[in-house]
Order: sequence, then C-alpha cells, then structure tokens
Amino acid sequence: MVAALEAAKAGLGLAVLPCFLGDPVPRLQRVRPPMPELVSTLWLLTHEDLRQVARVRAFLDAMAKALARDKALFEGRRPRS
Repeated sequence: MVAALEAAKAGLGLAVLPCFLGDPVPRLQRVRPPMPELVSTLWLLTHEDLRQVARVRAFLDAMAKALARDKALFEGRRPRS
C-alpha cells in the first residue's frame, strides 16, 4: 500500500488506498467514495494470559483510545484537513 501511495503522489496514476493513507495527502484526490466491499474490521488482540498485565493493558487501552479518536479517518468520513 505504501508503494501505491508513493506512486500516486508521484503522479503515476490511480491507486486504491485506505482512507487513512490517502485522505491526509493534499496532492491526492478521491475519485470515488469508499468502497464498501473493501471494508474490514480492526481488532486489538492479545493472549488471554497477558490481557491484565499492566503494561499490556496500558498499551491496549491507549491504542483503543487513539483508534477511537481517529475513527472518522479510518472510515473515510473525516474531511480533508
């Protein structure tokens, strides 16, 4: 995906990119809305024995908060900034 992003930024053509990669790049322009058939879910996983280890729990909680804060970007709903 990073290679496709860089190629599109260089003007080499169209690329199918996740919204969170393409939307923040001012030189790129969407040519169609997000494709529902490419939607996927994101899971934060850990082994059940590690779930309550303080440093693992802190990481998972921080990641969940950061991902929730940027949910609109991941879903393609954030306006270009």
